[in-house]
Amino acid sequence: MGRKEETFVRALIGGLTFADAAHEAGLPEDRARRFLESVAGFAGTVGSVFEFGTPDSREGARGEVSEVVIHTDGASLGNPGPSGAGGVITTPSGEIVEEFHEHIGHATNNVAEYEAVRIGIARALEHGARRVLVRLDSELVARQLSGRYRVKDKKLIDAYLRVGELLSRLDEVQFQTIPREENARADALAKMGARRGSGKTRRPSPSA
Repeated sequence: MGRKEETFVRALIGGLTFADAAHEAGLPEDRARRFLESVAGFAGTVGSVFEFGTPDSREGARGEVSEVVIHTDGASLGNPGPSGAGGVITTPSGEIVEEFHEHIGHATNNVAEYEAVRIGIARALEHGARRVLVRLDSELVARQLSGRYRVKDKKLIDAYLRVGELLSRLDEVQFQTIPREENARADALAKMGARRGSGKTRRPSPSA
C-alpha cells in the first residue's frame, strides 16, 4: 500500500466521501476505484463457508501450504494492560502447521485481537499460503476486516491498515466468527503471550 493509498483509506475511515477522499490523497478517481476493487476482492463474508481446493493444490513444489485455516485470539490483562497475541495455523484438513504466541506490550484487547490476525497472516505467508480462512471470536474485528463495520476508533486505524497491507499479498481471505469455546487453544496461547513472552512451535503432520 503506497502513501497516497494509505491517505485515501484513512480519509474514507474518517468519514469523507469517495470523491473527497481521493482528492485529499491526490489520487485520480479511477486509480482510487481500482485500489478499492482490489482490496474488496480479498475480504470475504463473516460466517461464510470457505471453499478449499483439491488436496493436490494445497501444497507447492517445496512442500509449502497454499491454503490454511488460522484460529487467532488476543488477550489484555487489564484492557489496556500487558497483552499477547496467539494462534494456531492448520491445513484445511486440520493438521497443525504452526502455533504461535507473542507478547505485544501494553495494549487494549481489540488491538491484541488485530495483532493476532496480523501475526497469523504473516506467518501463513511465510509458509507459502495464498488462500486463508481466519477464525476468531471477536465479531468487531472480523466485521471490520470484512468491510461490514467501519473502523471508528482512531486507536485501531493503524492496526487495521497493518493487516490490510498483508491482505493485499493473498489471493483470497475470509473471516469467520466462532464461539469462544471453539477458540480455546488460541485463547490459551494469547494469554501465554501476555504473561510469558514470545515463541512459536511447529508440528509435523501425522503422516510425516
